[in-house]
Amino acid sequence: MANPALEQAIINEIRDKGISLPVLPDVALRARRIIDDPNSSAGDLVEVISQDPAIAARLIQVANSPLYRGAQHIDNLNQIVSRLGMRTVSQLIVSLSAKQVFTAKTPMVKRIMRDHWAFATQVAALANHIARRHTKLDADQALLAGLLHSVGGIPVIVVAEEIPKLQDAPAVLNELVESLQSRLGGNIVKAWDFPDLFADVIEHCGDLGYQHDGDPNYSDVVICAIAQARGISRTTDDRPIMAAEKLGVDLESSMIDDELDEAIRALGG
Repeated sequence: MANPALEQAIINEIRDKGISLPVLPDVALRARRIIDDPNSSAGDLVEVISQDPAIAARLIQVANSPLYRGAQHIDNLNQIVSRLGMRTVSQLIVSLSAKQVFTAKTPMVKRIMRDHWAFATQVAALANHIARRHTKLDADQALLAGLLHSVGGIPVIVVAEEIPKLQDAPAVLNELVESLQSRLGGNIVKAWDFPDLFADVIEHCGDLGYQHDGDPNYSDVVICAIAQARGISRTTDDRPIMAAEKLGVDLESSMIDDELDEAIRALGG
């Protein structure tokens, strides 16, 4: 585990240097405003997407991936909105544009940021898969929750660019990211005005022993997705992962087949 004094030093560095929370990309903000406006139309959403060619191209790629693939290939934005619906498309825009948040400058920090994003996309695709097959939860919300579960690590990685000693110790930096991302991530999704479920996922998903009464929730889904992505099926003290028990997920067997691998690549861009 990372040293508590070092963790506090990183928190202080983030505060003292005025490192701002990651800003949600403009296309995602505009898409969310359209969804929240009862007078908006599918055409309004298509117009917003069309102004960001990179997001438009990735939406078409994801819409034709195993996550959403239908009988016919989709090749334009109107078809995407018609088939998937405005709310699902809006959530996908947030998910896909989030990659713009994962940026860095120095080679080592770029590599860590790239790995951070790659793991997030794997968890997102797995969370979507698990929600569809094992719950009645919204699979698109599960995908977004999986993608954003580690967003709190971004300010920590950004700070590393200002601290040469951390750049020379990637293992220590990774430990700091793991340790601090739940502490910082809740603040980020609250600043983005996301529903409480995302902050709850960030708070609980690092705890493989997490359990609760009642029906399965998004934290259970993301915990199972993280465990599957890491190739683990029990807690560090060799106890069952209760989220998997609640969902009926067999973590001993790999869920990643060719179709899910294709979905992960589509999300990763």
